[in-house]
Amino acid sequence: MQGNVQDYQLIWQQFIACGEMAEDVLPHVVQLSWRRCAAMGVDPYLSMGVNASMYPASHQEQGEGQALLSLVRPALEDLYQFIEGSGCVVAFADTEARIVDVVGDEELLQELRQRGLFNEQSWKEEILGTNALALALLESFPIQVSGAQHFCSLLHPFYSSAAPVHTVLGQAVGVLAVIGPRQCSHIHTLGMVTAAAQAISNQLQMQSWLTNTNTLLSELRTILRTLADGILLIRDDGIISQMNAPAGMMLGLIPERVMGRKLQDVLHVPPVLARALHPGGSLLDEEIVFETVRGRTPFLCTLKRITGNTGNPVMSSRSDVGWLVLEEPVQADGFMLILRSIEGVQKLVHRMTGARAHMTFANLIGESSALREAVRHAQIASHSNATVLLHGETGTGKEIFAQSIHNASARADGPFVAINCAAIPRELITTELFGYEGGAFTGADRQGRPGKFELAHRGTLFLDEIGDMPLELQTSLLRTLETRTIMRIGGQRIINVDVRIIAATHKDLRAEVEKGNFRSDLYYRLNVLSIEIPPLRQRERDIPLLVQYFLSRQSRVLGRSLMIEQEALERLCAYSWPGNVRELENTLERTTYLAQHSVITVADLPPFFRHLDTTQQTDNGQEETTPAEEAHPDIVGHSLKERSHEAEIEAIVQAWRRCEGNATRAAVALGISRTTLWRKMVKYGLTPEKLRASM
Repeated sequence: MQGNVQDYQLIWQQFIACGEMAEDVLPHVVQLSWRRCAAMGVDPYLSMGVNASMYPASHQEQGEGQALLSLVRPALEDLYQFIEGSGCVVAFADTEARIVDVVGDEELLQELRQRGLFNEQSWKEEILGTNALALALLESFPIQVSGAQHFCSLLHPFYSSAAPVHTVLGQAVGVLAVIGPRQCSHIHTLGMVTAAAQAISNQLQMQSWLTNTNTLLSELRTILRTLADGILLIRDDGIISQMNAPAGMMLGLIPERVMGRKLQDVLHVPPVLARALHPGGSLLDEEIVFETVRGRTPFLCTLKRITGNTGNPVMSSRSDVGWLVLEEPVQADGFMLILRSIEGVQKLVHRMTGARAHMTFANLIGESSALREAVRHAQIASHSNATVLLHGETGTGKEIFAQSIHNASARADGPFVAINCAAIPRELITTELFGYEGGAFTGADRQGRPGKFELAHRGTLFLDEIGDMPLELQTSLLRTLETRTIMRIGGQRIINVDVRIIAATHKDLRAEVEKGNFRSDLYYRLNVLSIEIPPLRQRERDIPLLVQYFLSRQSRVLGRSLMIEQEALERLCAYSWPGNVRELENTLERTTYLAQHSVITVADLPPFFRHLDTTQQTDNGQEETTPAEEAHPDIVGHSLKERSHEAEIEAIVQAWRRCEGNATRAAVALGISRTTLWRKMVKYGLTPEKLRASM
């Protein structure tokens, strides 16, 4: 039933007196509110508002709602322009129903203050009973309450019309209200308040979207700045919308000056890229040459189509983020161009494929004068950028020397690329060295492939077995060494390469030149610094050290300590080792895998070594058999050897004690080399632990 002022007053009096009323005499939400107020014990005869300092401060009072209030104030003033002179006020209350801003008629403001309804007064239902501000927050929809519809008689002289303000997620952040004398109530007031509240909500949503958009743009720019690759975002009309600093450095452009301009106006667009910058176009790791301020520069280019959000706005499904997302359909509106420097890609390839030098001069085991002389020459070579020619038999460690020179040089941080000229078919070695362009021959990679020279840029290229390089390729190699440029097979672009060459061979290249198998001009170009690597047969004193090194390594592999008896070591030292260090390494590796015990004996060695004659091996440091020993080995030889061995043992122990366990000083005191001292310690079972125990 639609009641008048007197009707509502009677209904209110009846409800206050007996707590009863007919179901249809008041709007349903007002009836429910009255019953809640009665249940909460709200005083219907409240004469003054209750100071709200006992209630928690709102987020606006804590400084978090300043942005909201900056939007609300203009709306309050705009709304008041429509009702100015009507004796009303326009107010905004926070989520605690506390009025935080108000404009309006000064007389009404004064009266409301006198009733204690401002000055941090909360209009919540449990404080002031039924009113529009409390119900709008509680029910989250617009409502108007007039006169005796208010539960507390303190508000009977007024009407209140309020509508909630919502965020993009539908969460109420406050309420907009018009409060005025009861007799000035109008049915259109609620409509105006609702429209104004919706306008504030829309501004809040736009502000939220703008904040999120700015955040996303800031994050995008941060990502673009931190990427090592060059990134350009290009719209369909050719306008550069984004360019990061690496792209500017690569292309010789200043991002701030080119963003907003067309790509073709600031850069000569290569034909391959121009063709791809059309709907449906794309590139994947395509090598493209750009004209930059530094000249013609190649980059690996990837071009991807990007999409612009042009669909209808919908709410994000994530409840914790107030973001507006866009639903399908969407349409493409530009491209992302990714530029990678060739050198950067090559470094990544080197790191992933192991194009690094791991050996140093410390990996060259031995103390023989022949090896030390070769190492000395190699160390001198490492201090220059000159071409080096290593000559040595197979298995002498030519690549270890090459890696050591590289790692001791100024190019140590660059790649070390090795190629065996004898292991690659003649028809393929050219493409391996110089690379090829896409489609250069049947079966070629469509995008082409760089050669070893390009991969070794700013590093070292190790040409092993250079003596086996075909004559026709020697001419191209010579030209590359002279001009420091290459041209890929099937290509027309000259590529600068900064590469140091270290070549190695087991052949006599001078003899090969005389036979016509090797170009003399290339030989002279390679033979700037020549290093002769000695074979193992000229390094007899190094064999025990190498044996010790390989056994230590195998001990780690097999998980058990390995040693070798003196007689077995003597057999190894007596062998000429035509396969050099590689053969010795292979022999010991095979032996340790097959041996049943931790001490390698003669029986564990390959059959050949068991029958090897170790006499007359004076160069190996072995005792020469005397005529007396040959005539009476069972009498003379045995007793003399025993006495000699005892004397040697005593001398070693005394020297060890005097030198306080320093093997180098002990060897000097005994007048022998450190290697010989170690060999005799192994022979007599004098381990460092035993010697320390005797001190």
